[in-house]
Amino acid sequence: MPEGPLPLDLSELEGRRFVCEDPCKLCCLCQPECLPAEVEYFKRNYPDHLVLKREPHRHYALSLKKGQGSCAFLNKGRCEVYAHRPHFCQQFPFHIHVGQRVQVELDLSCRGVWGDKGEEALPEGLRLVQANEAEIRRTLREAIPVYREFNLNCLDAGLEVDVGKVRSQVSARLDEFTDLRLIASLLEASVEEDELNIQDLKAKPSLDEGTLRDLEHSALEMVAGSLGAEELFQAPVYCAPDGGWNLFRIEGARVERYVMDEEGDVHKAGGLPVKAIRLQQPNGFDRRTLKDYLRVLNNRDSLMGYAFYLMDEYGYEDPWPNVYGGVLSTSVLDLLWRTALLAAFFPGGKDGERMREGIIFYDMDRLDAPTLGAFV
Repeated sequence: MPEGPLPLDLSELEGRRFVCEDPCKLCCLCQPECLPAEVEYFKRNYPDHLVLKREPHRHYALSLKKGQGSCAFLNKGRCEVYAHRPHFCQQFPFHIHVGQRVQVELDLSCRGVWGDKGEEALPEGLRLVQANEAEIRRTLREAIPVYREFNLNCLDAGLEVDVGKVRSQVSARLDEFTDLRLIASLLEASVEEDELNIQDLKAKPSLDEGTLRDLEHSALEMVAGSLGAEELFQAPVYCAPDGGWNLFRIEGARVERYVMDEEGDVHKAGGLPVKAIRLQQPNGFDRRTLKDYLRVLNNRDSLMGYAFYLMDEYGYEDPWPNVYGGVLSTSVLDLLWRTALLAAFFPGGKDGERMREGIIFYDMDRLDAPTLGAFV
């Protein structure tokens, strides 16, 4: 790869600010990998708080309280080694995705990115790219043969992958994609053999009870992989406005809620029947918030890379618009089901806040999904 300007997209950061918002500390639940220089520092000063991990590769990371809670250095809501915190802690909530270009994405599960306080996200994202330029260029070089192989596989299968066309078609109908009637049509059309035409797709005439039940069934299939985790600490975490760390898990016909404290202790905090979680058509500010989030998703290379990953996983059998339409529709259903879940457990949310809380619950898992490309 020639040493010219990096192909860089920072558009997701435009107009955003970020601050460490008390009492969230969601990032302190992420076990950070330590870079070689950081390993030496912690070996020398805090050897008991360093652990060797073997998955997904061999590396050192900071220990967690009781092996499952927050970072061992979190004490009364403050990091005891803040000045020496690992690179991965310093970079949060920014994610640098490297594929055919470099794109900085923002983890919207972080409460500190939802207000107008703190630093501007755009210059900080640019600074992070510049600070990691050598690693980013190395990853870009590694990505070239991966994408070349992907494109050749698509060509061999007779598939045309026009990313810009599909993104433009979705962008032109963003408001309509907040309507469950169109999501139902998109979901159905995405599994058909014929190539999906997003531009001409018609919404269902009404959202009857049968259609809603079908959507809820599809949403449950989506969330079952995460909320149905065998181990409780593999379940997704929702950090509530009061700072409470909530874990939700589907157990049989119920959704159980657990609360974890800073020491890693967990207690059950009630549950509801799964059938009590009903999808709702978003309206008002909730609908506007969903539309804004869909705009972000549609521009994310990591989401596009997830669709590429699925094409490869399933042997290049389905047309590209169908795969992307399936990813988009199931992402919306996953988000709306989680939003309904939170509304059931924490009733009384205001218009606009309900959807925001659903995104806070969902986005970290969205960014953790497999993708063609890599996060640096």
